[in-house]
Amino acid sequence: MADPRLQVCFATVLLESNRWTPEKTPTFKVSEWADPIRDAGFAGLELWEYHATLADEQERDALVRLPLPVAIFNSYCTFDDAGAGGRRRAAELAGRFGAGGVKFNFGNEPARADEYIRNLLAWAEELPVGCRLLCECHGGTLLETPAQAARVLAPLSGRVEIIVHAFAGERDVLREWLNRFGPAVTHVHVAGRVGNGPMLRLADMADEARARLAILAAAGYSGTWTEEFTGGVAQWPEDRRALLANAAGDLAFLREHVSC
Repeated sequence: MADPRLQVCFATVLLESNRWTPEKTPTFKVSEWADPIRDAGFAGLELWEYHATLADEQERDALVRLPLPVAIFNSYCTFDDAGAGGRRRAAELAGRFGAGGVKFNFGNEPARADEYIRNLLAWAEELPVGCRLLCECHGGTLLETPAQAARVLAPLSGRVEIIVHAFAGERDVLREWLNRFGPAVTHVHVAGRVGNGPMLRLADMADEARARLAILAAAGYSGTWTEEFTGGVAQWPEDRRALLANAAGDLAFLREHVSC
């Protein structure tokens, strides 16, 4: 039986067709989609930074008054010394929207690891009190593998929480993230994908998705969730209503198979 208690956030980047373009210009207003996202059953938003920074002031005001909270601010600020302005702006917006967490990515230059960590710690002091530091350990950064991430993030133990992409990549890699970081793994990005294939609905990879959920359960995972991508993403032309429907299907799948 589906468990309606499972709370899952919705990443606004899921609906953004310009998500991977150089200019990142938003193609829709989040405020106009907040009601349908809430009605689909999602508990909050993971707000793509550019849906705020590249919006007009009227839209930024509207983002404060949404019918569901901005739970996570998805920031792309950098942690080199030159990125101070972007970090300051991200902290201001996280506070303005009342975000309980910020998602961030690390840099990719090994020689600057100490610089990144110093600036990350300083940024943490600018964020709202209690705001979670959620590290998306992405390919192309110093945190690409669990071993690399454990080494680089060692000075930040207890300060930084880890995001895993539980429904893509190799199962053994997911296990390694969980084994190395244990309770520091506190957030799952839901984005179904098998190998290098297209994004999938969880129902279209049901056996694999259930296996990934079993790995999380065996590790005692009890953290938070964001629906990041789903079937139809990057399959042009994208249809936002169809994407939202597919995301709602993923939410139903999670509620059917995750025990709260």
